[in-house]
Amino acid sequence: MSTFGAITLVAGREIRTRLLSKATIIATVVVVVLIVGGVLALSLLLASRDSSATRVGVAQETASLTPALEQTGAQAGMNLEVVAVEVDAADQQVLDGDLAAHLSGPPARPVVTVDGIPGVQLMSAITNATQQYALTELVTSLGGDPAQAQSELAGAVPSLQVIETGTDLDPIRIVVAFVMVSLLLFALLQTTQMIATGVVEEKVSRVVEILLATIRPGVLMAGKVLGIGVVGVVQVTLFATAGTLTALATGLLDGVQVNIAASLGWLLVWFVLGFGLYAVLVGGVAALVSRQEDIGSVTTPLFILMMAPFYLGIWLVPSNPDSLLVRVLSQIPFFAPFMMPPRQAFTEVPATDLIVAVVGALVLIPVLIWLGGRIYSRAVLTTGGRMKLREALRS
Repeated sequence: MSTFGAITLVAGREIRTRLLSKATIIATVVVVVLIVGGVLALSLLLASRDSSATRVGVAQETASLTPALEQTGAQAGMNLEVVAVEVDAADQQVLDGDLAAHLSGPPARPVVTVDGIPGVQLMSAITNATQQYALTELVTSLGGDPAQAQSELAGAVPSLQVIETGTDLDPIRIVVAFVMVSLLLFALLQTTQMIATGVVEEKVSRVVEILLATIRPGVLMAGKVLGIGVVGVVQVTLFATAGTLTALATGLLDGVQVNIAASLGWLLVWFVLGFGLYAVLVGGVAALVSRQEDIGSVTTPLFILMMAPFYLGIWLVPSNPDSLLVRVLSQIPFFAPFMMPPRQAFTEVPATDLIVAVVGALVLIPVLIWLGGRIYSRAVLTTGGRMKLREALRS
């Protein structure tokens, strides 16, 4: 049998065994239910928040804009409450959340004071109200000269004043970034744990000795990693599809500028690269032990290596996705699968950064395959206790 045929045979066995196992089916169903439930809960939470009145304060000199603002708010389907608030008290009320925005200055060119990033719907209503007011005033005072009306209308837009109180975060983008990296972490932990468990099971039952009588250790490990990798891709696809379809059905993504197809495609890319970086190492070090109870002692350092970039992606990227530290870390192979997805959710990532991250991982993966295969080949037939990593590399 050719090497490719042997790898395919082993991979097929792993796919059938893992996909049809009760543990995998139950875990997959539970995660899908949790994802669908989480999306439904988020959509209900946002719906209840949107149903409450949005309070907008106006200064005395801007009060004549109130009728137009109430009209455009109603046309946009907003529950808009316009209240009179003077400038001196406005900033604190905006910071406290009592006001979504405060308008001051000339009605045709108001200054909109907000805390953080304003809602698109609210800014649209304010812009439309401002233009409507300017057009009404122009028609009344100038007799409706079309050229001048168009000129005034084009310039009647609000200027935005943001009160800096910390990091401005879009809740939807935070959710998207967190869900993507969480799915990656869960899928990688589950699939690499499958590999480690499978390696030790075959070693304990002596099945591996029978298998190695017909195929080489490297071929056996390659087939195992490939088969479980396919299982992981299927799971990630199911999870992402369930979440996306639920979000679309509930209208959670309405008005959100998200390229769904591209996001799902990149999610699979980062999973495949992350799996390639970690899976072969986990399979190699798992062969060092001869008991299921000892798996954690050799795989824990690698799992910590996954958790570190996961937490860095959650805490560093949202605050400043374009910082030098984030850019550098997100291009390092072991960090890229966890830090690039949130970067892509929060900002436009330069193509050069993506190319460096992907190429760097692709260059490192063959080295890790050789290293993991070497450890596996030297340790898989060793029984009776734990083999030291140094011995596996030297022998």
